[in-house]
Amino acid sequence: MTTEDQVSASAGQMLLQGREQRQLSVQQVALQLNLKPEQVIKLEQDQFDNMPETFARGYVRAYGRLLKLPESPLMAAYAQQSGREQSITKPMRTFSNRTAKQATENRFMWLTYGIILLLVVLLFIWWWQTARVTVSNAEQPVPEPEVVISATVTDVIAEPPQPTPEQFSEMLELLVPAEENTAESAAIELVPVVDLLEMRFSENCWVDVLDADGNRVAFGTKQAGYIMQLSGKAPFTVTLGNPSVVKINFNQQAVDMSALAAGRVAKFTIPESD
Repeated sequence: MTTEDQVSASAGQMLLQGREQRQLSVQQVALQLNLKPEQVIKLEQDQFDNMPETFARGYVRAYGRLLKLPESPLMAAYAQQSGREQSITKPMRTFSNRTAKQATENRFMWLTYGIILLLVVLLFIWWWQTARVTVSNAEQPVPEPEVVISATVTDVIAEPPQPTPEQFSEMLELLVPAEENTAESAAIELVPVVDLLEMRFSENCWVDVLDADGNRVAFGTKQAGYIMQLSGKAPFTVTLGNPSVVKINFNQQAVDMSALAAGRVAKFTIPESD
């Protein structure tokens, strides 16, 4: 292809012819450029209207470098075909905008630094004045507090009142009965509060025992060898099915059972009433 043919051809035609000369498929080109096959076909058909200018220009340049096509004729054909020649001046315009923006940012940065420096100076002045006032106050003498003691020892410790002879006699009378009551209470505590009743069974026997208040403290059949110990208020009313097989102790004293008939039910009182 001559230089005149290259200039007269569009960018898409130059890309298509270059791909066919290198015997590359659309899929191979799309894989190399990381594009979709549909995008490669649009580049070869000069369909740049739906693409942003930056992307379209970059795709065309990358496609041409892949095919090793001269960049200047290819980009000139793209500019003529797309009518975007004015985009060439964009880098200079972008650079100037960037420079102006950077200058504005620099001015804002220096203004910020100035404000911070001013705040630091004001903070230092405030701290210096506060420290100076504190030191001056510390140098002033502090008066010692005055302690006034108005109370006397006689006001604090009052002398206890002395009892009169009549009061002293009453106190003695109260002490004597208290000792007598203590002795009486000690004597009363020696008396057993409850009575003890013990029964030993040599054979099976039915038994029923009531205390003085009518409370049943034992009832039922007791087995041979059983020892039953009861406590309660005497006298106890005892009923035995066979009194001859039972030995009874009342308050650790044996009870005479000889007067009771063997083999017959017996009902009696322990201790016997006078």
